[in-house]
Parts: sequence; structure tokens; C-alpha cells
Amino acid sequence: MGIFLKKLKSWDQYMHYCDDTDITEIGGRAREKLNYLGVDQETLQNVREAAAIIEPYKEKMVQIFYERLTSVEQFHKLIMRYSTLDRLYETLKTYVEQFFQAEVDQTYVLTRIKIGKVHSRINLTADNFIAAHHFLIQSMCSILMKHLHHTPDKMTKVVLAVQKLAAFDQQLIVEVYMEETFRTFLFGMSDMLNETTKINETKQLIESMNRQMEETDNVSAATEEMSASIQEVAQYATKVAEGTDKAVQSVFTSKKVVDHALGDIQMVGQVYENVFEKVELLDKEIHHTKDVINVIRGIADQINLLALNASIEAARAGENGLGFAVVASEIRELSEHTKVQISSITSNMEALQKVANEVIQEIQQTGKIVKESVGHAELAGKEMMEIIEMMETINESITQIASMSEEQSATINEIANLNSTIRNHSEQSQEIAQKTAKLVFDLSEKMDHFRKNFFTINIKFSSKDIVRITKTDHLLWKWKVYNMLLGLGNIDENELTSHETCRLGQWYYGNLPEGIRKIAAFKQLEKPHKEVHHSARQAVESFKRGEMKAGENALKQLEEASNQVLELLSNIESQLG
Repeated sequence: MGIFLKKLKSWDQYMHYCDDTDITEIGGRAREKLNYLGVDQETLQNVREAAAIIEPYKEKMVQIFYERLTSVEQFHKLIMRYSTLDRLYETLKTYVEQFFQAEVDQTYVLTRIKIGKVHSRINLTADNFIAAHHFLIQSMCSILMKHLHHTPDKMTKVVLAVQKLAAFDQQLIVEVYMEETFRTFLFGMSDMLNETTKINETKQLIESMNRQMEETDNVSAATEEMSASIQEVAQYATKVAEGTDKAVQSVFTSKKVVDHALGDIQMVGQVYENVFEKVELLDKEIHHTKDVINVIRGIADQINLLALNASIEAARAGENGLGFAVVASEIRELSEHTKVQISSITSNMEALQKVANEVIQEIQQTGKIVKESVGHAELAGKEMMEIIEMMETINESITQIASMSEEQSATINEIANLNSTIRNHSEQSQEIAQKTAKLVFDLSEKMDHFRKNFFTINIKFSSKDIVRITKTDHLLWKWKVYNMLLGLGNIDENELTSHETCRLGQWYYGNLPEGIRKIAAFKQLEKPHKEVHHSARQAVESFKRGEMKAGENALKQLEEASNQVLELLSNIESQLG
């Protein structure tokens, strides 16, 4: 029977692939994979022939696959978190059906790309996917080998066809998975860098710390002056307290003198009252004496009249009456003399009465003055007591002021110590802020270096991806300018002055698709981009000259122009879909 057996092909005869596949429905990198794996229309035909063999086992094969899959805890958790067993079961059945239909066109490729994106999104690692996919392919190959083992050539072709197409699927899915994962890492890193570039308060923080230290120096000077003033106030208050104490003693002494004078005045008033009574009594005696004098004057007048009558009678008597006439004449002379004396006495008495009346008036006036003086002296005594009380109160207040001044002085000294501590903390904070700024900048440099490593990997970026990357490049360039002003890092002078040599400029003036160049936002991008570089150069030059205000204005213009650039880039990104 051996003469009827067909000679088997050598294994290496099955490994000769064509250089260019005859599958024309797809191109690009997917076509390159078809060429590399040797997938052509014959391969697809062999896969379609395998479909009839697999069809009776499809349900069981999918069931065994899921039993195997769910036995792994990690897979089971992913399924429960992002889907359901029933839905995933139907998805796998659809995949198997599409696989054995072997219609490799753009739709077929897109479904594999979708699978890769989903696996990246749910964090199903490539090795886990490959292991699970291999288990599925092993099931297919086992079934095919069981049914085709009697026709080795056919079996080899069909199994190789299934393995080739499965390898094509794996490459597409894993490539997309890796690209999506790398893209996620890249844009995650870009987003982190974008957020890092927003940490632009370091400059303000350092400047605020400088101002704070200046203010603490001013506070220190002010507290020293205040402390000196408070000490002077305390010394002056002590002196005033001593002076008021002496003044109180003086007022006490003065009050004693006033009280003594008041007693003397009161005694004088009493004496004046006694004198007044005596003078009034004298006045009464004068009136009484005047009455007596009037009586004597009346008697003298009568005697004078009698003497006159006696003289007349003596004249009538002649010689006999001469003696009587002499006596009568003497009596009359005596009477006249008496009248003269009475007149003199009367005048004297009237003068004495007048003087007595004047004395009475003076005594009354003096008594009134004495009473008023007594009243004033008593009032002065009361007021002096009030003065003493007030001065004692003032003395207590001044003593309290002196005590409070000492407390204030101690408080000011404590404030000065705290202020000194604050200044030390400010210096430390400024140093920490500068170190933090450097650490953040260094970290951003390392993150950017790590980000740039993704560009060396064979990842296909869409135009939208490139615009997004360009936005991050621009933010990083502005971040470097900002940190250069802080004395951290450097930037190429050409990148600073020329808007064509930075990464955004290289992209803008590079070989771009015509569709991007036609976008209105793209055409508007050049002007604000030029302004960014112009403002950056002005800011650097102004800060170097010490013109801080001009530098701040230039930074503000830089920020405004940069915001316009980012807005236009976002506009371009949104139109790329």
C-alpha cells in the first residue's frame, strides 16, 4: 500500500512567503505586517475552510476559554469591573465568527484596533492578552489537527493559516495596546508637565519673602524705637510720679497752712466782732455824753442868762451892786468859757462819733471781708483736698503707666524676638522656596526627558496628537524662560530670540499636511507666537538690567501672548477630530 502514499513536504517548504501580499484592501503598517507574516488570499481561503470544521465546536470552545479565563482571579476581576460574562461571551463569539470569515479589510483592522484600545483602557496587560489569545488559538489548532491529521499537507496549511492570521490579530491588537498605553503615559506625563508649568508662583513667593524680610527689618527698627520711647515714658512717668508725690506733700503742707490761716482769720473775725461791739458801745457812750453835754450846755445857757440878769440887776443897784456885778461878770465869763469848752467838746465828740461811725463801717466791711475770707479759705481747703485726691489718683495712674510701660517694654522685646524669629523663618522659607523651585524645575526636566523617550519608540501619532504634544512643548519652553529668570536652568539664545527655532516653530514651519495649514487658527498662530519670543527677550533683558517693573510688564505680555497661542492650538486640535 505504500506505493500509493503521497510524499510529504518538508517543513521548510511551508515557510516561504511572498514579499508583497495580494490583499489590496488595506495598506500602511497593517499591510507591512501581512507581508512579514506571509498572509495572502490563499491564507484567508484556508482560514475560511477551517471555519466549517470549527463551527460545531465553537460554543464549547468559547465556553472552555471562558472557564479558563475566569479561573484566573485577575481576569475575573477585570471582567466583573468592566463588563459581564454574557456580554464578553457574545463578544468572543463575534470575534471567532469574524476571524473565520477572514475578510481582511479596513473594517477588520479597525475592530482589532478597537480591541487594543479597550484592553489598554481596562489595563489588561499585553502578556495576559497574548496568553489568553494563545489559549484560544491552541483550542482551534487542536480541533483542526484532530480532523485533518489524515491529510497532513492540508492540516499544515490550515493550521499555519490560522496561526498566521491569529499572529496578525495579535500584532495589531498588541501594537495598538502598546501605542495606546504609551500614548496614555505620554499624555499623562504631558498633563503633569502642563500642570507643573502652572507653578509660576515661586518668583512671587521669593519676592514676597524678600518684602517680608524687609518688613521684619522695618518692624525691628520700629520696635527698637518704640522700646526706647516706652522706656523714656516709663522713666518720665517715674519722675512725674515722684514729682506728684512731692506735690501731694506740698499740697498737704499748704493745706495745713491754709487751715492754720483759716483759724487765724476766724480769730481775727472774732476780734473784729468784739471790737465792733466795743465801738458800738463807744458810739452809744458818745451819744450819751452828747446828751450830758447838751444838758450842760443848757445849764450854761441858763447860768449865762442868770448872770446877764444879775448884771442888769447889779447895774440897777449901782454901787451896791458892784460886787454882785463882778461876781455876775465872772459867772458869765465862766459860763461863756463853759460854752466854748462845751462847743469844743461837742466838736470833739462829733468828730469822735464820726470816727466811731467810720470805724464801725470799716469794722463791718472788714468783718464782711473776714467772713468772705473764711468762706474762701474753707473753699480753698476743700479744693486743696480735691487737688490732693486728684493728685493721688494721678500718682496712682502714673505709677500704673510706669508699670504698664515696663510690661509694654517687655512685650515689645518679646515682639522683637518673635520678629527676629519670623525673619529667620522667612530666610529659611525663602531658601526652601528656592530649593523647591529648583527641585520642581529639575523634576520637570527629568519628566520632559522621560517624555521625549516616547518619541524614539515606533509610535504612530495622529495630527491631533502632534498638536497636543506641541502645546506641552510650548508650555515647557515658557516654563524654562520663567525659571531662567529665577536663575534656574538656561535656554538656547536662538530659541529665546527666534520664533522659528523652538519646537513650536519647528513644527509650525515644518512639513505639515495641507489640511492643517488651511485652518484659520493655524494662520493666526504666527503673530502671537512671535510676540511670545519678543516679550521673553524683553523680560530677560529688563531683569538683567535690574528694571524689575519693565521685566514684570514683559512677563505679563508674554503670558497674554502665550494664552493666545494655547487657545489657537486648542482650536486647531478640536478641528482635527
